[in-house]
Amino acid sequence: MYARWISILETYEYEIQHRPGAKHRNADGISRIPTRKCKRSDCPDCTSYLKTDDHQYPHEQSVNQINVETQSDKNDDRLFESNWLENLSTSEIARMQENDPSIGPILKLKRETATKPSRDVAINLSNEARILLGHWETLEIVDGVLYRRNCRSSVNNSQLQLVVAKEMRLFIFEQLHGNRIAGHFGRDRTIEAISRRYYWPNQYECLKRWCQECDVCARCKPGPGLGKSPLKQLHATAPMRIIAIDIFGPLPITDNGNEYIIVIGDYYTKWKEAFSVPNHTALTVADKLVTEMICKFGCPEQIHTDQGREFESNLFKSVCEKLGINKTRTTPYRPQSDGLVERFNRTLRQMLSMFVHENQRDWDDHLPYLLMAYRSTAHKSTGCTPNLLMLGRENDCPIDIVVGPPPDRKNEECPIKYVEWMQTAMMSAFEFAHDNLGDAATIQKKGYDSQLKIRSYDEGSWVWRWYPPTAGIKLGLGWTGPYLVICKLSDLLYTIQKSQNSPKITVHVDHLKPYVGSNAPESWIVSERNVIPQMIDDDDVISPDAGDENEVVNDANEEGLNESNPIIITKTKSGRVVKPKDRYSP
Repeated sequence: MYARWISILETYEYEIQHRPGAKHRNADGISRIPTRKCKRSDCPDCTSYLKTDDHQYPHEQSVNQINVETQSDKNDDRLFESNWLENLSTSEIARMQENDPSIGPILKLKRETATKPSRDVAINLSNEARILLGHWETLEIVDGVLYRRNCRSSVNNSQLQLVVAKEMRLFIFEQLHGNRIAGHFGRDRTIEAISRRYYWPNQYECLKRWCQECDVCARCKPGPGLGKSPLKQLHATAPMRIIAIDIFGPLPITDNGNEYIIVIGDYYTKWKEAFSVPNHTALTVADKLVTEMICKFGCPEQIHTDQGREFESNLFKSVCEKLGINKTRTTPYRPQSDGLVERFNRTLRQMLSMFVHENQRDWDDHLPYLLMAYRSTAHKSTGCTPNLLMLGRENDCPIDIVVGPPPDRKNEECPIKYVEWMQTAMMSAFEFAHDNLGDAATIQKKGYDSQLKIRSYDEGSWVWRWYPPTAGIKLGLGWTGPYLVICKLSDLLYTIQKSQNSPKITVHVDHLKPYVGSNAPESWIVSERNVIPQMIDDDDVISPDAGDENEVVNDANEEGLNESNPIIITKTKSGRVVKPKDRYSP
């Protein structure tokens, strides 16, 4: 290989000269081009931006080129010096002022006369032009551009403000509010930063509206405490009419393998049940509900839960349907709607923390004893203990057995008389608890409704939604959207949708705030007036005789369900047994 190159070079006459590395740019310049962070190929601030029309380096410009650029800079007085903005000359500013319908007439009058025009001239002017005419003494023309001298400046005694044409106002607002060097500050800071430099009629109202319409500012505002709706309470009239269920955990795994607590509470008696379990699947929750609660105290009329997957599963819904239980749920991220068990979770956490060992692996051993203590103390809302309202009597504690019962305790030897006495005692306890519950509910509602900020939204309007998962992130934005209001279910509940193909969500009104921006998508709700009734063909009409076939099919399906079909084991190609769906069977 080298021999071939030597034979080729021998045909030429040449002289070998040493070239220092500092002058060896033809190779180093290609291999050492810096990487631009801005990712722009035409960045004027990057040193690697080369104009390769004449194959020259930036420092190799001729004297004529430098002289031409210097003369052009002197003839073109730029008001803005940023390389990232489109620079505007005084002639361009003056042209925009002359073409503005409000500033143009005032600029023309200011050039023609130094005295303030009469009122007859102001009649033919627009509203903004008349406002500018009221500042006649403070208006000045500098290099053909109209300025206003601000005599109320807090720093300087007087400061010139550029009178901005309409086509420049939004651009100035974006640069002094939405830009990174502006910081998306609030209304007062933004107005101060702009009014210090520029002026136009109705400037305060205009900037205030634009700050309210800023989507970025609306998303990062704290919430959702902007609105507060009246308190709506669940009123139970008897034991086991309304119960609530919640999952407490995860907790440290105990020696028995338990990690969660299933908490069940009765709204009337304030009776609480808590079961330690290793998981909170739908099968586990349904089994504890039926075997430990319903089998002991009866079937409730209503069950209130949050939107946990175990409560929204088909298994749990089927259990409620078979038992005739009305199941209700809270709205997303609204734990206040399930306040009975949520508040008890805090009490239970406090009690467990006082008795568990340092390793915290024995909390399930203390759970039954702490529940006994809770049921033996009077509840603030009812004034009675849960034992008295649920069982009709007070449970004896170990100290009661040691000391002995009081002398006046009622001891009926006859079971019939004891039942009669029990009925009378429970009726008296229920009346006492009912009155106390009513008084407690009134006091609670009065305190909650003291500072209401009621808001209402119409169908088809746009709103922001408060989303706690992103609000909990350090640099996250709490408000998401905008969402379209699809339906108003009540004064507290709304159905919203982010896009036409996204799922519909039911949320509480306190998690919503109005969208006042100008970038709302087009609504996809079709008005009933614009719906064209569809014509029905004769072939699409179902005849009365067609229902017989459907009835036969339904009968066949019912017979098939009643038959005892053998269990079919399904396996995959690799031989793995497919686990069947969970079905609850007590």
